[in-house]
Amino acid sequence: MGQFLSEYTSHFFADDVAAILSGQLGVRYTRQCIDLERRVKSFLDSLEYYSCLADQPLNRAKTQAMFSARAIGSPKFNIMFDSGDDKRICWKSEYKYHGYIISSKLGWGKLLKDVECKIRKRISLIKSFKLFGCSSPSLRKALFYSHVLPLFTWVYPVYSLFTRNQQEDFSKFYYSSLRRALWCLE
Repeated sequence: MGQFLSEYTSHFFADDVAAILSGQLGVRYTRQCIDLERRVKSFLDSLEYYSCLADQPLNRAKTQAMFSARAIGSPKFNIMFDSGDDKRICWKSEYKYHGYIISSKLGWGKLLKDVECKIRKRISLIKSFKLFGCSSPSLRKALFYSHVLPLFTWVYPVYSLFTRNQQEDFSKFYYSSLRRALWCLE
């Protein structure tokens, strides 16, 4: 599939496809949108043709598009498949691809909030096990090591890419979460 869609930057994993179509630099926004609309149409035609050849149907209901530019808002053109069912592909400001939150605003803020929310939920679940007395300390410790600690270790390789405020906020969150988790593990 990568060779078939070689004129586009595409990323494949199992049955998921993420394609990147970049605009031109130094061109007015309206001309950029017209060019992008033409290239998106060409990409969708190639993708439909490949799906027919490979006998791999496209899930048109889950197909989404995201636009990122200096201009505010999404483009005003509609993207449709040629299958004749007049279903439009909806524009999204963000989407999730293999655990990463990708948004039109580049940065780590949304990803950090998502990770913090997951960690809070998992620690409160372990805490509820302790409060209701339905688990042993060794089980709670195993739950912490398998469900909370991997999220922290997954974030720290990209820690240096955060802004200074994000680093400070995440460090405070890390220490307060560890204090709550240590109380749960007693």
